[in-house]
Amino acid sequence: MTLATLLSTAEGRLRLGWRLTLFVFGTVSVTLLLSALLPAGLIGGSAGLLCGALLTGSGLLKLDGMGPGSLGFYASAEAVSETGKGFGLGVTLGLVVVGLMAAMGGLQWEAGVGSPTEWVWSGMSGALLLLLPAAAEEAFLRGYPLQALAEVWGRSNAVAVTAFAFGLLHLGNPGAGVLSTANVMVAGVLLGVVYIKTLSLWWATGVHLGWNWAHGFVADVPVSGLEVMDTPMYDGVPMGSPWIGGGSFGPEGSVVATVVILGVAGACWYGPWLRPGNAARAVGSLSTRNED
Repeated sequence: MTLATLLSTAEGRLRLGWRLTLFVFGTVSVTLLLSALLPAGLIGGSAGLLCGALLTGSGLLKLDGMGPGSLGFYASAEAVSETGKGFGLGVTLGLVVVGLMAAMGGLQWEAGVGSPTEWVWSGMSGALLLLLPAAAEEAFLRGYPLQALAEVWGRSNAVAVTAFAFGLLHLGNPGAGVLSTANVMVAGVLLGVVYIKTLSLWWATGVHLGWNWAHGFVADVPVSGLEVMDTPMYDGVPMGSPWIGGGSFGPEGSVVATVVILGVAGACWYGPWLRPGNAARAVGSLSTRNED
């Protein structure tokens, strides 16, 4: 096997493995550079990751004659409505899980300090705080990697691989265990399905943001093991078995989340409810070149 054959396909395209390696290397490099320049913390790290994933992914798409909008974060008036719809879906799912957990005795709330005005302000600022990390994780996994994998291996395999990676990326979170990691992977399946069906990272980011906001702010419980917010007026308290209450990891550590997310992911995959908008169709996506 010659070096040219090792690097490129018969059509002259760089092989998938090398493209994904370049994506990870480029994204990590930009992230580290910007993280050294930006303030430390969640916002600085997320901004670095988002910029790295967008810049590197756009560069790789250019090799195939596609514009940066093909990553899924296209500039369009539809972006606002798609993010809003995704946010609504994510919030609904998050609250359904929390409600079922409470009904099963796995979660309750205690009175805390604060006022209604503080509650509203906390909700608005919390949504802004969580937006950047959600967009960064979507760009890093459901951006170029999922789309390149879908083109070569098919959509279902691409969703599975990126969902597995999503779970591994959360292994270091406080309180992570077997069930919580499996649930994060299941959440990755849902987010991958949302992208595949809509070709929109605005949609996927909205779902991601809504899920985290519903738990971190509305329910005031941990988000993937992290205490990202302290909601005024009340505090969420896990109760009973961690299998139901989620323990210190939050709802993503509960079997309730497993059932709900799997059900919704299946409904989105097989149902007619999600479809690409005009802007998504116009910019195109690598993932549509091999529709399994």
